[in-house]
Order: sequence, then structure tokens, then C-alpha cells
Amino acid sequence: MEAALTYFHAKDQVQTKVSSAWDSFLTGKVMAQRGITSPSVADADSVVAELFVIAPSLAQGRLRPFRYGWNQTFQSGRKTVWNQTTRSDTLAASLFNNGDIRHGLLPTAASILLSFSPDRPSKEALTALLVRDNNFSSTSAWADAHTHAERLLGMSPSEYDTITDASISLGVPLMSSCEWSFDALPSALKPTATTTVQAPSSSPQWLPAPGTQAELVIEDRTKRMIRRAVAKFPFILFVGPPGTGKSRLVNWITREVAQDPESFGFPKLFDPQTLWRTPDESWSSFDLVGGLVPDTDGVLKWSPGILLNAIEEDRWLVLDETNRADMDKIMGPLLTWLSGQSVEVARNAAINGAPITIDWGSQPESDVKEGIYSAGTAWRLFGTYNPADAQRVFRMGLALSRRFVVIPIPALDPDSFGALLETKYEDLEQELSEAVAGLYSAHHADAHTQLGPAIFLRIVDYIIGDPGSATHKELLAEAYVMNLGKYIAAYDDAVLDALGQRIAEESAISEDEWAWIKSHRHTLG
Repeated sequence: MEAALTYFHAKDQVQTKVSSAWDSFLTGKVMAQRGITSPSVADADSVVAELFVIAPSLAQGRLRPFRYGWNQTFQSGRKTVWNQTTRSDTLAASLFNNGDIRHGLLPTAASILLSFSPDRPSKEALTALLVRDNNFSSTSAWADAHTHAERLLGMSPSEYDTITDASISLGVPLMSSCEWSFDALPSALKPTATTTVQAPSSSPQWLPAPGTQAELVIEDRTKRMIRRAVAKFPFILFVGPPGTGKSRLVNWITREVAQDPESFGFPKLFDPQTLWRTPDESWSSFDLVGGLVPDTDGVLKWSPGILLNAIEEDRWLVLDETNRADMDKIMGPLLTWLSGQSVEVARNAAINGAPITIDWGSQPESDVKEGIYSAGTAWRLFGTYNPADAQRVFRMGLALSRRFVVIPIPALDPDSFGALLETKYEDLEQELSEAVAGLYSAHHADAHTQLGPAIFLRIVDYIIGDPGSATHKELLAEAYVMNLGKYIAAYDDAVLDALGQRIAEESAISEDEWAWIKSHRHTLG
């Protein structure tokens, strides 16, 4: 079984519609073999669970073997096979009489499936998936397992050979020396755990008022990195493509700290009182650190910048979209302080040339005395950084960036995004859900076009509701232009053409609508 999962993992991902068609085909075969002539939603849930749920104890323990990834276990049959084959005109539905699983598979279903998916799966890999819970004797061989799989599907040996590739061997015998165990699998073959957190909606200024909530799905490992980094390090940089929720994650973690500061090692009742600022290209060290300005008598007087104000007020500072300004230049005077040492940044002529110093205190609270700004041990500086904009704005050099702990905030994988769609929009039409998931997958396939889920969820928000005189295809194209037009306008021709090809392969947007979208490229650029 581990060899089979390794095989599926190594294969290139197929289109969503093809993967769904394989799921539906195998489910329909099992139903027919068992004499289920008028299947219900419960039948679909039951058969899909038997065939594809590898880890029943996990919420995301349902394997999609022909498009390697993991989906939600709960009601997986209804959300995939049943909806695919009863609601709309899909590839999966075309395998059944009258386009409906309740009327049984067409005699030519295998031929239809293979015409769209000529790359047949390994016979041994598919067999291992289908018979994983059966008991075999220690002397059993692959031939015995193939026979059992054929009986499960109600297929003759020649029919089973038609839909599989016997030439691709897993290179292992059927029976191993130890019993198959999901828990013993390498982490690369297991589902990526994710957590849905409630985070205040993003704001470039102040922490939004409680109650303005937004869903945010992040990998559990990312969540752990954020929590541990905040507990241990003063400078934290979130890096990831647009739409991954970097700013909202800062809001989320600050609320987590405020609700239970002691779990992070902070004093009881500690509150970050986060101060948000968005740098821009006009910024200099004066804006961040401060500088000398003349008073009414013309005497140069020290005027603290945003960083020193945050220390004096003992508030965490967030520099959102950090690379909108030249931070290498702006933070140059702070490099020594960022390394944990005291640094003099100016002298105040108004008080006999007394030095202005930034230092580190030994107590959790920040403190300012006699021109010495001492950041407390509980004080934090956050930055968010969008690498997709690095060619158009400013980069952060190694001398500066190495003083931050850098946390990658990746875009969700396509299968996790599909599960998010199913959870957030339970009544969304299957055809529309597939189209949006296809768009996300097409963008996710190339680092140059990869974007976070938030942008694609806005597409759904635009479409749902009464379409009026428009079709859903038209609304989808409009929502795409409104939310992603500024990105495609910046892609070069080769990147855009490759993206268009992937979108076509996913059947997400029609050729005519894609041409309409591209017609706005130069306007938006």
C-alpha cells in the first residue's frame, strides 16, 4: 500500500474532472456489482468511503488517487461522486445513462473515460488501493489480489486490464513482513493538516474591532511556526504570495496572545496593542526611527519615528507590505540594534546634545528614560513581504532579512482549496465550484502565477445569488477580471499563454471568455 501511494504521489496531477470521473466510474462499478440499481446519496457515501477513505479517523483522510491529494472524509460521496453525476453536465455524468448515476453506467463508460484519460493507472497500484483491507495469506501473490479487485468491480480480467497498465510494477511483492499501517507512512504521503482560524479582516492601519471576522485556512505546521516564533523571537517576517492572508495572520496571532499571553511566556494580562503602518517609497529613516527638527526657536530637537513611538507606548509594531519601501536603507541605522545590541541613533541639541539610544531591556515591558528607548522582552516587530512584487518594488537584502525569523505563508494546495470551497459554500453548484477550483489549480501550478485562496473566494462571492440576465460563465469571467486582472496584466506573454493553456485544460473558463479577459489586459496594465 505504501508503494501504491508513492506511485500516485509521483504521478503528474490530472485534471479535476478526470479525477472525479475515475472516482465515479469505480463507484458505479461497485454499485452495479452489488445490484444497487437505484442508488441514493447514502449509497454513494458508503461506497466512496470503502474505496477511497484511507484514514477514517482523520477529517481529511479521503484519498484522490488519480489526482494525488487528500479530501475531506465527511460526506465525501455526496460532495464528489453524487454531485458530479446528478447535478450538471460533467465528464463523470457522461459515463452514466441519461447523465445520472441513478440510471447506471453506460456499457461504453470505460471507453469514454479512457478517451479523456489515456494514461491508465498502474494495475498493481489500483489493486492495492481497492483490496487494502482484505486479509490474504502469507503466500498470496499479485495475481490473487487482481482477482479480488476484479470481483469487487464486477469486471472480467480482460476488462480490468483495459483500464489499468500491467507494465507498471510497484517493484514489491503483495505481502510485506509487517502489516500495512497508515500511521507508519512517511509524512510526505499523508494529508497536509490544516486549521481554520477566525481572524479579523485585514487592515493596513489598526487592529479591527472585534466581530469583523474572516475565515482563514492555514497548515498546522505554519500555525505552529507562527506561535513558537512569536514566543521566542522579537522580529518576525511573514513571506508569501498575495491572498494567503499574511496580514490577517498577524491579526490572528496578536489576538491569540491577548487572549492567553501566559501560554506564550508573556505576563498575565499582557496585551500587544498592535500598531499598524504601511511603508511606501517616500519613507526614510526619519519616518521609522526619527530625526532632528527645529523647534519654534530654531533649535534642533529630537522627533521620534514610528518605531520609537511603538516602543514608548509598548505596542507591537507591524510594517505591512514591508517591501513597499527601501527597508535596507531605512533600517540601516538599526542593524546593530536588530542584532541585540544598543545603538545611538542621534543627539538631541535641545538637551545639551544628550544621545538618543535604542536598547534592550531585561523586563517584559518596554521603557523610555533619559533618551534611552529600551524594548522589552515581550516587544515584537512584524513585517509582511510579498515576493511576487519583488521585481516592481524593493527587495530586502540578506544583512537585514537574516535578523528576522522568516515564516513562509504558502498558498493552499489545490485539493485543500477544493475542500475549503465545499465547506464554505455547501450549496454552490458543482459546475461553478469546479470552475473556480480549476482556476485556482491553474494559477497554483506555476510559481509565477501562484496566488492565495482569498482572491478566489471573492470570485465566488461575486457570482453567488441571482445572476439576472447574465450566465454564470459571464459572471465568472467578470469576477476573474475584477479580482485577478491586475495580476494577469503584469504577466509576460509566455507566462500568460501558459496560464491560459492550463485554464483551458481545467475547463474553467471558455475560450471566448478568456479572449474577453485578455482584451482588458492593457487597460488594467
